[in-house]
Amino acid sequence: MARARIPEQHEGKRKEILEAAHRCFLRYGLQGASISMICKEAGMSPGHLYHYFPPSKDAIIEQMADEYLSTLHTYFDRQQETRDVATVLLSEIWSMASWDDTAHCRILFELLAEAGRNDRVRDILAENTKSVRQLLAQTLKSGQEGGKVDPDLNPDDTAAMLIAIVDAAPPMLPLMVPGISFEESRKLITTMVRRFLSPEVAET
Repeated sequence: MARARIPEQHEGKRKEILEAAHRCFLRYGLQGASISMICKEAGMSPGHLYHYFPPSKDAIIEQMADEYLSTLHTYFDRQQETRDVATVLLSEIWSMASWDDTAHCRILFELLAEAGRNDRVRDILAENTKSVRQLLAQTLKSGQEGGKVDPDLNPDDTAAMLIAIVDAAPPMLPLMVPGISFEESRKLITTMVRRFLSPEVAET
């Protein structure tokens, strides 16, 4: 008789596999990391892995993108009590404690490189970015309605620019400027975004 699968255990194992895949992608790159490497990192056989994911790295990447989007929504929910639109929009950065917490962001560079070679990865990246953009744009629209965001800014285009800032700055800064302060960098990024979004004061 087959052993009943407990949902919590199943989901826990899926997360372990995703974490193992993430480590492999950072270590070897998306091109260099194989299913066998991911299985070894996760401590399971390929046959066992296929109980949780289809036999494709693309399926794992797609699930990683879904997990990221879910986590981002959680960050936004935690920051909703603040009146500062910039802090809400940069809630992912404000959820971090140090540069060590930005390591997961480096996977984006691997995804961008792979997207130039793999149409499926490009589609996954584009779809995920579209969802994030919608989340940011809605926050911007709410800010405009409340008089906290420049009404002349296009929410969708502004959201796209913010994605570029949030995705690129955290993983790049500690590599390009060793020793730069995490706290000060986060404050400066927030100040830049806040000033950019602020409604223009009419000249008198």
